[in-house]
Amino acid sequence: MPPTTTTTAPGTSQQRSLKAVLKALVLTPQLVPADDVAWALGEIMAERATATQVAAFMVSLRAHGTDHDPAVIAACARVLHDHGVPVPAPEPQPTSEIIVDMVGTGGDGHDTFNVSTTAALVAAGAGACVAKHGSRASSSACGSADLLEAAGCAVAAVGPTHVHEILAKTRFCFLFAPRFHPAMRHAAPVRRELGIPSLFNVLGPLANPAHPHRAVIGVYAPSLGPVVARALHLLGVDQALVVCGHEGLDEISPAGPSDAWRLHSDGSIVHFTLHPTADFGLPAVPLATVAGGATAADNVQILTELLQNKRNLDSDPVALYVILNAAALLVVAGTAKDWKHGVQLARESIAQGKAWETLQAYKAMTADASKQQQDVEMKDAPAAARK
Repeated sequence: MPPTTTTTAPGTSQQRSLKAVLKALVLTPQLVPADDVAWALGEIMAERATATQVAAFMVSLRAHGTDHDPAVIAACARVLHDHGVPVPAPEPQPTSEIIVDMVGTGGDGHDTFNVSTTAALVAAGAGACVAKHGSRASSSACGSADLLEAAGCAVAAVGPTHVHEILAKTRFCFLFAPRFHPAMRHAAPVRRELGIPSLFNVLGPLANPAHPHRAVIGVYAPSLGPVVARALHLLGVDQALVVCGHEGLDEISPAGPSDAWRLHSDGSIVHFTLHPTADFGLPAVPLATVAGGATAADNVQILTELLQNKRNLDSDPVALYVILNAAALLVVAGTAKDWKHGVQLARESIAQGKAWETLQAYKAMTADASKQQQDVEMKDAPAAARK
């Protein structure tokens, strides 16, 4: 059992224990400072909490809506960064490159095709610099890491020293969350057992160790839109687009309207609606037509057909879904001047083979990283083990 810890809150003489914070979260949640919630998360990340305490933490935050407080979310995201593996700054310094991410909270229950990963590759092929943070599937059949691994990419071999080198050469890098946030494993079993959207769904998209300057983030509920946008501002993100399809989809919906919250550099947040036809000039398609495959291999086949330009970019539902979301990322990245220009650039990225080349270049660099890792492991292994 983890040891019981008691600390003193900064600037006060009040003793603080995990048991006391959990009790306060249940009885008087409105009085619990964001710093106390973040401190409790730190105890979980340091493996000083029991499974029961982790569950109590998650459920109490969700039951009272405390996990929808921007200050709480931002404070907890900082804790994840503090407990994570940092990515060294790019060389040479300073760099003017704008790094972007595209990620969803999950928890929407729709299990659509891996649009954010595919759109990220398409956007990178069009000139954006994309550091995508993600993991394997927790509730769907195929997560972002599952897709890339099934495509032959050694995602787990990419470490902190590889990130900016890969970005410089391919304009796309995938940061495998368990590699950069190993402490998250202390909450993972409870998350799986509870099976409910929680604070961790929101934190994942905000914990990219590459610290992207801008992002497109999908949320599973419209109530989270302005909350996540404000949390991004508190974390120092320059610009962002937070989206939620009217079906509760954590992407821009290909079927109809999506709520959108645009975070500007001055900290202002503007709410509006995006529609595939009215704003992007694309036909709307039913959500059922962009469902993910039963396995990662099925999704890789779709990915390959699309990036090799073997699907009709004007009518294929998955192609339209990907182009729609890639266009939004290109606008946020500053590569496209508006939504329809983003559509044009996304189509060209696929049609001219640039998105496919991006995937192949990234795949090759992950193979190099894997070989480097194996060489180090062999060098560090005892002589007897190498015989």
